[in-house]
Amino acid sequence: MELPKPPAYLRGEDTPLIRPYLIAWEREQERQRQKDRRRAAVLATLGQDYTAGVTA
Repeated sequence: MELPKPPAYLRGEDTPLIRPYLIAWEREQERQRQKDRRRAAVLATLGQDYTAGVTA
């Protein structure tokens, strides 16, 4: 008795259907979220609130 093979998953980097600019945009968004999280953590240690995307 042979076990069934797991389904093959597509990776965005291997598939021409996913456009490179979309991948670049997603990576930039993740970098911005990480930057916002770090800024919020630093400001929290100072007792200040940080709301991403709001400038004074």
